[in-house]
This record gives sequence, structure tokens and C-alpha cells, in this order.
Amino acid sequence: MGLSEDAPFSDLSAVVSAASTPGQIADHIMASIAVGALPEGTRLPAERDLAEALAVSRSSVRAALSTLERAGFVVRRRGRGGGTFISRIDTDRVDVYADRLADFRRARRDLLDARAIIQNRVAAAAAERRSTADVALLRDRAVAYEHADTAEEARTADARLHHAIALATGNPHLVEIVQDLDRRINAGFRHDPFSRELFARACADHTAVVDAIAARDADTAGRLCEAHFRSTTMGGP
Repeated sequence: MGLSEDAPFSDLSAVVSAASTPGQIADHIMASIAVGALPEGTRLPAERDLAEALAVSRSSVRAALSTLERAGFVVRRRGRGGGTFISRIDTDRVDVYADRLADFRRARRDLLDARAIIQNRVAAAAAERRSTADVALLRDRAVAYEHADTAEEARTADARLHHAIALATGNPHLVEIVQDLDRRINAGFRHDPFSRELFARACADHTAVVDAIAARDADTAGRLCEAHFRSTTMGGP
């Protein structure tokens, strides 16, 4: 995995194996819906993109989405602005997934915890090793986040900023670790929580983290970055 600033942030291959059945694909998406990772109205990637990310056939993805559509969990719309969207789901309709959802929640909580810890050390290393050019890029990425108009744009801008922080460490293995955790958590369709309150908090967090990196204050950069991930994706420390 290289260090390109435009490396993709969507890859399901680490979540669902090449041997996945349509049922397994549907289960993974269902679990994401049930725990709120894919809220009502979320547009899923195109069948071709999902198939490529999953490393499975397009027919398997199509079958999985058809299963979810028949069950009322997704709706397909044609024409301009069309696609596959998450439907409104009543809690009692996913009770049959209770055991699977418990496993999903535990795995996701552990992944989020791991990401917060790793991002602490990555930000600290970036503060110690960053160049002037790195700081300029980080400030540009922070501003780009502030100008995001939609949840999707904000999530992409956030990913690009934290990718740039990892790049500032100068260590390709740290970049790879950060990208791998990001892929596994977002499972091919970025779905970190989003609200205007979280957006405003993230803007302030980003500025503080970038300022600490610019000042070469490793301890502060690491602490602020970990707190940022815990407050914006885990509901608090």
C-alpha cells in the first residue's frame, strides 16, 4: 500500500471474504443498519463499486441487495439521483439479529478503541517529524473540512485530513495501519456519526490538533487527537 494522498478510503475486502455468499453480504449491511451505522436515507455505493470493494461478483451484491429490498431494509430508486437507499427501520424488525448485532457492536467498539489509541501515537509522531510542507497541507485539509456542505463531504474531508497526518509521520507502515483500521470500521461506505454539533466540535478539534502538530507539541497533539476520535465516534472518552 503506497503513500498516495488520494489512496482510496473504501475497501470491504478485509471485512467480507472472496468466498462470501449473498446472505453474508446482506447480513453485514443489515448489521450496519441495525446499529445505526447506516441511518435512514444513506445511499449505498453502486453495485459495481460494492462488488469491487468486496472482491465478489456483481451478481452476489445484486442478490444481497435484492434480499434486503424484499425485507424492506433498502429501497431502490431509478433515474437521476437514483440508487439504493436505506429505508426507515423499526427496532423490533431487527430483533432476530440480536446475537449477531451484539458481536457486531463488540467488534466495532474494539476497532474504534484501537483507532483512537493508534491515532494518538500517529499525531504525536507527526508533531515530531512534520515538515513545513506537511503543516501547510494539514491546514489546507482542515479548512476543506470546514467548507464541507454535506455529511458525505465532511466524512471524506475528515478522512483526507487524518490521512495527511499519517503521511506527516514519514512512516509508510503507520499510514497502512491507519488506512486498514479506517477501512474495517467504515466497511466500504463511510458512516461515522454526523450532526451539526459534531461538525462544529470536529472543526475546533482539527484546528487544535493541527496547531499542536505545527508547534511540535507531540504530547498535546496525541492527546487531542485521541480525544477527538473518542468524542466524535464513540460518544465520549
